[in-house]
Amino acid sequence: MNFGNWNENVHTDYEQIKRIAFSQRIKSENVTVNAENETAVIVGSDGIYDVTLNSCTCFDFGARNLPCKHMYRLAAELGFLDDLPKTNRKAAKAFKDNIQTDINHYKELYLSGAISIEKFNKIVNALLSK
Repeated sequence: MNFGNWNENVHTDYEQIKRIAFSQRIKSENVTVNAENETAVIVGSDGIYDVTLNSCTCFDFGARNLPCKHMYRLAAELGFLDDLPKTNRKAAKAFKDNIQTDINHYKELYLSGAISIEKFNKIVNALLSK
C-alpha cells in the first residue's frame, strides 16, 4: 500500500495498523470525497476535518505527523488500500492450531514476571476470541 508522500513501511507499524482499522469504522455518510483533487472533508467526533493523502486537520495528525484514520479512510475511498491483507483460510487454521503454543509462551512470560497477570489474561482472551 502506498499513497501520498509516505514511505510504504510506515503503514506496517502497529500504531498505523490500528488507525487503518479505525478508518473502517468511519461512517460513509460522514465522508465527502473530491476524487479529482484527492481530498476529503470528514465529519469526526471532535470536528470537521480537511483531509489530503499527506495531511489532516485532526489532532492525531498534528501531534504525530503520521497518517491518521481520516487519511486512511480517504486512501481507501480512492482505492489505495485495495491491497490490504485478506483472511487466508489456510493461514487462519494454522494460527488456530498454534494458539495453545502461543498461550504457553505468554504463560511462561507471566510466570517469569515479564508480563503482569492482567496483560497475560488480555492476551489469552484475545487469542481465544473469535
